[in-house]
Amino acid sequence: MNMSQTTSVLLDDSDIALLLDIANLACHKGMPAEARTIVDGVLAVRPGFVPARITLAFSHLVVDDFDKALDILTPLLEQWPDDADARIMEGLAYLLPGRSSEAEEAFAHIPEHCPQKHLAADLLRNL
Repeated sequence: MNMSQTTSVLLDDSDIALLLDIANLACHKGMPAEARTIVDGVLAVRPGFVPARITLAFSHLVVDDFDKALDILTPLLEQWPDDADARIMEGLAYLLPGRSSEAEEAFAHIPEHCPQKHLAADLLRNL
């Protein structure tokens, strides 16, 4: 068994979720580089894992690197256009630098039944 196979066996879904929670917390605490290290580890075990890619985009969003966040989100949304978490992150990447019409467009793609739709409406109301 190679190291990659060993790591996969050692990390179950709850471990991955916890690691992404820690990465998101690191972003909130001003530690985006540390968050990216954690996300890189998750992506090494689960390449292309959507929640990890969204967290990676968030790690750029929190340091105002909106273009890099969009670079991560755009291909993800081309594949999964109805992903509400990716759409809210995309909307924020447009909204925070003042690109409100593009944010509205991103938020419009969030499915109606999702709590993220309510968050998007609140964000747009408070422009």
